[in-house]
Amino acid sequence: MNRLAEYDLERLLNQPIYSWDTATMLENIVDYLEFSEQNLSWQRKREIRSAKLEGDHIEFDPPDEHLTGQYRHQLIESAEYRFDVCIAQSIRYAGLSAFITVIELCSKAFLKVLGFELTRAPDGENKNVYLLSLLNQKSSSGFEREIEDLKSLTYIRNCIVHAAGFIERYKYKAHIIESINKLQGFAIWKENYLGVSVCINPGAVELYARKATEWVPKLHENCIKIGIIKQ
Repeated sequence: MNRLAEYDLERLLNQPIYSWDTATMLENIVDYLEFSEQNLSWQRKREIRSAKLEGDHIEFDPPDEHLTGQYRHQLIESAEYRFDVCIAQSIRYAGLSAFITVIELCSKAFLKVLGFELTRAPDGENKNVYLLSLLNQKSSSGFEREIEDLKSLTYIRNCIVHAAGFIERYKYKAHIIESINKLQGFAIWKENYLGVSVCINPGAVELYARKATEWVPKLHENCIKIGIIKQ
């Protein structure tokens, strides 16, 4: 039994771990989002309760039931908008931006140890997504769907960074609408008073980040095994 344990320990210590840093950063992003969503839910309940309490005890001179009801409704609506639109989307936008940044850092790390000469990315295509797509193709890893999703997520990240997530006047509006329609947990939203924007639902970024913790290391492993990425 001890011999078996020693053998397993030695095998574990000698087992290569691919893209460990990338997977770790992605897991941290998932933790950040899950913690933030839980805290958001708790704070929202507290704020709505406080708004209702304030609305129930407000008094106008002279008394005016219509004005009192209107004031109470406005307090609750403002709290809901703050948490459901402003804070919630800011958290998820930040999570998506961090996710794509980690993948881009991973792609740049792969670029430094490529075992072949990289051709230029087609015009309009993200060079980091292009490299991952090329590695997937050359290694026959079968991650076409995952990389297509990554391409769509990158378009949305760019809209967030360059246009605060607002779609109507964004230069690449057509790409954003197409990308949103392809992805789970993303929508076109009219709830934002400032304009039509990208809506990210709870858990959407976490879904794709968790998938990436699996397919990115596997892609790395496959590429090393056939020599297109140097170890």
